[in-house]
Amino acid sequence: MTRMGRYLPGVGLAAVQLLLASCTTASPQGGAYLRGFEAAESAGRPFAPITDSLPYADQAEAYRLQARLVARRVARGDKVAGYKGGLMSEASMRGRNVGEPLVGVLFASGRAASGDTVSLCGYRKASFEQKLGFVFARSVATLPADPAALAGAVGQVVPVVDLPDIAYRDPDHYGAVDMVAANISAARYVRGAAAAPAGTDLNGLKVSMTRDGQPLTSGFGRESMGEQWGSLHTAVRLILRSGRRIKAGDLVITGKIGDRGWLPPGDYRSDYGPLGVVAFRVAPCMSALAH
Repeated sequence: MTRMGRYLPGVGLAAVQLLLASCTTASPQGGAYLRGFEAAESAGRPFAPITDSLPYADQAEAYRLQARLVARRVARGDKVAGYKGGLMSEASMRGRNVGEPLVGVLFASGRAASGDTVSLCGYRKASFEQKLGFVFARSVATLPADPAALAGAVGQVVPVVDLPDIAYRDPDHYGAVDMVAANISAARYVRGAAAAPAGTDLNGLKVSMTRDGQPLTSGFGRESMGEQWGSLHTAVRLILRSGRRIKAGDLVITGKIGDRGWLPPGDYRSDYGPLGVVAFRVAPCMSALAH
């Protein structure tokens, strides 16, 4: 067991600061993308990725657009609850032709607890990913020197099943820039109640999921960039580089464990071993069925 495979105790709750004002400008095409993205979200239909209208958009432009999406949502009354990593494996990065992972924002409105029912209302293409979440006990404004130093700011390690909405017009063809501009498809997430006991080997942790009692996927904690605390350090570096900072109570979730899957209605059970079980029911959207 590596030293960073161990959990350090503590607790916290909070929101997050948005990108620096100097980073929030976007091109006219970017403004049209934002309006189209929000209109598609409200109407429950897929959206056109940013590279459709801005084929040469880069990551800097994509993060500016992400920041504007976040700011607009906060202005409508939502709150930032933390961050999520994306493309947190060598294979995922190679598949999207990038050299580092991505980060997006989690909202308070998306949180569900183990035992809850999650409605498919509002989803276009619901999916699931098993992950680990790190709850910060204190704020982080500058990057600690290494994962060991960063661990001192973490209060709890908790199981989290991320439930993104892969709502691209073509859900099989999109790039890393499209992912960032769409806030890495962040939607809902189910947070388990149990924290990792002291001494838990997060890299060797085996996690498995079933739907209606049938196996779906399983994997190990090391699948997030080979090392959980190292992948958290990378995610925090990217969060801070984007102009944000982590506050006490923020939740940061690392890369997926096992395969991503689609999310039809049913009873889901994700077994995290010493971290307990995350169980939730997915219900069809009755208003959609009525139409």
